[in-house]
Amino acid sequence: MKLLLIILALLITNACAAENQTLCDTENRYETASHFSDFVQKVNFKYALEDVEGLSNDEVIDQVASTDEDYRAILDNFNVKSYFEDDNVVMLMCEGDSLIIEDAGCTAKVEKVFECGERPTCALSSNAFKVCN
Repeated sequence: MKLLLIILALLITNACAAENQTLCDTENRYETASHFSDFVQKVNFKYALEDVEGLSNDEVIDQVASTDEDYRAILDNFNVKSYFEDDNVVMLMCEGDSLIIEDAGCTAKVEKVFECGERPTCALSSNAFKVCN
């Protein structure tokens, strides 16, 4: 019985590890980064161009996410953190405590996409908003 439990635990661990490795594949990582970049830009545009008074940051992000299933999938599958400064937003897409993507919505490109094995802690970099100036 112990052997069966050990085998089951190993199978579950391997299945979870395989799922987490999805973004290690370059094509998947950059496709997800593209969707995330679009998402962050739309959140940034909503702050810059629309009346969001009375809405929390989470409500604004949820409104934008409701416009596209890829955006919703990002919120459902990853830990997304957002930081606001004036009309600019920087969002982080993390898996657990590991940073996958850091993106400032004021630019048309993703600022940082981290490969597997080199992912830092999920935290805002000190120069994240400098790209918006």
